[in-house]
Amino acid sequence: MFSSFSNQAKGLLITGLGVLVISPDGLLVRLISTDVLTISFWRGLFYSTGMLVLLVLYYRKRVVEAFFNIGIPGLWMATLYFLGNLSFIYSLTHTTVANTLFIISTTPFFAALIAWLFLKQKVDRRTWIAISAASAGIAIICSGKNVMPDAHLGNLAGLVAAFTLAVSFTLVAHYRDRDLLPSFVLGGFLMALVLEPFVLPSQTTDRDLLYLFLMGFIMLPVAATMMFLGPKYISAPEVGLLMLLESVFGPLWVWIMLKEQPGNLTLLGGTIVIATLAVHSVLAMKKASAFPGKRP
Repeated sequence: MFSSFSNQAKGLLITGLGVLVISPDGLLVRLISTDVLTISFWRGLFYSTGMLVLLVLYYRKRVVEAFFNIGIPGLWMATLYFLGNLSFIYSLTHTTVANTLFIISTTPFFAALIAWLFLKQKVDRRTWIAISAASAGIAIICSGKNVMPDAHLGNLAGLVAAFTLAVSFTLVAHYRDRDLLPSFVLGGFLMALVLEPFVLPSQTTDRDLLYLFLMGFIMLPVAATMMFLGPKYISAPEVGLLMLLESVFGPLWVWIMLKEQPGNLTLLGGTIVIATLAVHSVLAMKKASAFPGKRP
């Protein structure tokens, strides 16, 4: 199917489709009626089971070896996956989907700060300006009227999710010679194991389980695989631009299905964040094309 496409076209198409597949994630979480811990338990269990099936198909006879090769960094990745996903689900259920996704979209800037603080990597002036602008956007989002109870805690959980995801990205970049993909499977099973005592089976309806199965076993593994394969063919700034699709389509699905409308300050702050990310990615792509030997 993709044989006649250039590598860049393949990367753009695969990554873009992966982002679109995962974009209804927030809607499905909102459609589920049970509590945060129960959602997180089933999400982790279904996701890890689905990913394990895909990893067996991908690694074949090397699948056991792949899990042993993740080492200590992989165990850290598994823990971060657990914490990040729990924070993400809490955020989605305590503030608007738009707030959560706009805040999460700032993950690349958190990653830049972490790499600067702990890995002593240089951050250029363009990125510092972008971080400042995105921070202003988040401040505007969080200052908006709380349309849900405990929305401030939901916003804070979104920041925690963005931070843990940024640490994960930093680990992947730092250990780029090590395949850490199996660690996400361990992270999902870890989440299920830790949360199992808190699960309330009587409060999970058949419809909830259907949504959880669709989200965890099918949608997330397929999207994760596509977003793992696609970026191999395109640059990091191009990946960043495509990832913005989730911040656009995620709130759109919720608005269409549930009529959840973000407040004016959320839209203003979100526009600042998305515009900042888009401009930063475009400038990084231009720099990469001007200096092809350098990483953007």
